[in-house]
Amino acid sequence: MDNTKFIALMSDNNADFNIIVSKDNLKAFADHLISHFRLELEAKAEQTRRQQDDDETFFSRKEASAYLGVCETTLWKWAKPDCGYLLPVRVGARVKYRKSDLDRVKLGRQREAPG
Repeated sequence: MDNTKFIALMSDNNADFNIIVSKDNLKAFADHLISHFRLELEAKAEQTRRQQDDDETFFSRKEASAYLGVCETTLWKWAKPDCGYLLPVRVGARVKYRKSDLDRVKLGRQREAPG
């Protein structure tokens, strides 16, 4: 039986067949599956780590206003406690904004209330 007929037979839910595989081939197949899914899992973990790193990037007022497409005055208004959009981070006399907060504002969500 050629490969295309075998593949078609395997995809038929009503097909009933037996496959004989040596233990060495079965072990090699299992090792292949394990290594494939391990690589996939590691790639997903790396992607999650990179996303977290991106989310904790800090922007200056100028960078944040350019990123959001608003003026710096709008950032200042959004950072006021009664507005509830942005929570700036103060580093000495400098004001910084978390990228994750800016992304949240881009999606139109307010920050969560503290406490």
